[in-house]
Amino acid sequence: MRTCEKCGLSIGDAATFCTVCGARADSRTAGAASAAPEARVAPDGRNGSGQAIGRDDHVSRSQDDAPSRRLREAALPMHEARDCETTDPAKAVALYRQAILALLEAAADPLDREEVRHDLLVIFDRLSLVLKREGLQKEALEEIDCAASLGLLDCRDQGIKGHREALRKRRESLHRVLEAEAVPH
Repeated sequence: MRTCEKCGLSIGDAATFCTVCGARADSRTAGAASAAPEARVAPDGRNGSGQAIGRDDHVSRSQDDAPSRRLREAALPMHEARDCETTDPAKAVALYRQAILALLEAAADPLDREEVRHDLLVIFDRLSLVLKREGLQKEALEEIDCAASLGLLDCRDQGIKGHREALRKRRESLHRVLEAEAVPH
């Protein structure tokens, strides 16, 4: 069992990222998964420079799509969790946490991808909301703090402002609630 170089917590031997702080678990394994950048191909079969794509280019493109496929598959538990939030909150929490881990391990640098940052923000938003509804304010705050430690509350991607702001407001609200509970009456 390895430990995270950033936060010192135990992580699995095969983990790419620390599940707590999001730091890269082992920089020596980064090279294999971050091969070539994705090839941009227009519907007419031409690349971004207007050149026709040959058979070899399609082969390398399909290999480059493997990380994208892994990322799509990693997000599947997120959709299942959404469906069971009200009927089985414990299962939803477990599935959201599973989706977070899967997304962080699905690519060499998942946080460099806008779609991953978006999915993670949605997951942390929904996860913290379910935990808060279940009366688990401390756990909800811990999840939001985890999102913040990954830098998700600071990113400026398109289409995620609502989730980012919801997490910030919920974080402030949970801090107030927990501070009020800590004051002796």
